[in-house]
Amino acid sequence: MSLKEKIRSMISNFEMLNKQEIETLLEKTIVDEFKKGTLLLREGQVPTKCFMVVEGCVREYLIKDGEEISTAFFTEGDTFTPPSRKGSPSNHYWECAEDCILTISDKGYEEEIRAAIPRLDSIFQEIAIEKINKSKEEWSQFVSSSPEERYLNLFKTKPHLLERIPHHQIASYLGIKPQSLSRIRKRIIDQKK
Repeated sequence: MSLKEKIRSMISNFEMLNKQEIETLLEKTIVDEFKKGTLLLREGQVPTKCFMVVEGCVREYLIKDGEEISTAFFTEGDTFTPPSRKGSPSNHYWECAEDCILTISDKGYEEEIRAAIPRLDSIFQEIAIEKINKSKEEWSQFVSSSPEERYLNLFKTKPHLLERIPHHQIASYLGIKPQSLSRIRKRIIDQKK
């Protein structure tokens, strides 16, 4: 599948868009490649861009007491935006965990797209509400589950991450130490025997 077809397929997942709107978005989409390790955002920077992952994986993390804490992983089809539109500095880093191909938008791009597709504001609002509700559900599940349940949920919902991301970053994402993750994985393997 060509890059253009991949992007069309991903944009088509936003079911509120009609064919003409999808083609308009595709025509105006800005795409760039980034090498593994590239920092798209650093703590203290004011974020100005939004992204969608076409290929690869981007890790979001923050640093607390000198330790990196993974807070999210974005893979194919995921969009990620600054937590605030008010121009406040970021507390997070966005790092390419793999070589990536990303779509990029900024304020100028969004104004151009809104002029081309007037109903886009209501579409963006629906998408934002869906993302907020999904985040609330994930957070509720996270805080009400044990580390082993978190690992099993990750294995069930995003098994591809376990093959693509170093285990110490997965452990951080699950809120545990790498040694605890190793014990959980061993216990699960022993139970299956």
